[in-house]
Amino acid sequence: GGGSISVWGCMAGGARGPLVIYSGKVNGPAYVKIIEEALPSFIENAFDSSNKNWMFMQDNAPPHRSKYTMKWLQDKDIKVMKWPATSPDLNPIENLWDHIDKKLTQMKPTNVTQLEQMIQTIWSGITCLQCKTLVDSMPRRINLCNNCLGGTFSKY
Repeated sequence: GGGSISVWGCMAGGARGPLVIYSGKVNGPAYVKIIEEALPSFIENAFDSSNKNWMFMQDNAPPHRSKYTMKWLQDKDIKVMKWPATSPDLNPIENLWDHIDKKLTQMKPTNVTQLEQMIQTIWSGITCLQCKTLVDSMPRRINLCNNCLGGTFSKY
């Protein structure tokens, strides 16, 4: 039986962050509620407190770039990477979403509860090395994006 869910997740150079599963439409305040419960503790655990050499990446989805969200991120001193309008393939987490989609196609969940459990299981199996490899690919991704003048480039 039908139904749908949405997911939010994050990662850093050598760490898989939390995964949040939710349903329904998301606006700026709803998005902030999702990230304020998951992001600060992940940042605290993923980075040495003296390390300020990181940026938060998110695409241009309306809740991500809402004034409400941007103010919250600014108030928390979270630096946000400026995002090209048409480059979803720039973000390395897209590779993880693709990995999850492929696994789900093989697993064939039959209901929303099963889907949630399978997503959690797949996410839990993502290794620190996978995250590090994807984050380490950022200089090449940025170079490809620059070569395409901020447009879409071939799948990474």
